[in-house]
Amino acid sequence: MGRVRAIKRQGQRKKVECQRFAEVVEEARLPRLSFIDCDFQVVRTPSGNLPVYSRVRKHGTEVTTIVRHAFGDITAMKKDLVAICEAPVRERLGTLEVKGLHVLKIKQWLRSLGF
Repeated sequence: MGRVRAIKRQGQRKKVECQRFAEVVEEARLPRLSFIDCDFQVVRTPSGNLPVYSRVRKHGTEVTTIVRHAFGDITAMKKDLVAICEAPVRERLGTLEVKGLHVLKIKQWLRSLGF
């Protein structure tokens, strides 16, 4: 929700919330799939979050986004990620690495699929 700060006006205290702005992903770029149509599966972490992380290397000049705990047809998921992020995707054992910072796009896409 953000920080809450108090402002004094005419002897009264009012709370004002600061809002966080998230990156907006264009709906046209997201493929329309339902959870039933997916040949792959992404398992959430024990805390209930999606396993999508960013990795910064080489003093901040190389940024990659990592999707962990992916099972099933990884090549189908790789093709969808290439279409969404418009960046090269590297396939690893149980993980996918996307070149660039695409954490918000991928999390929104996975939520739209029902994961």
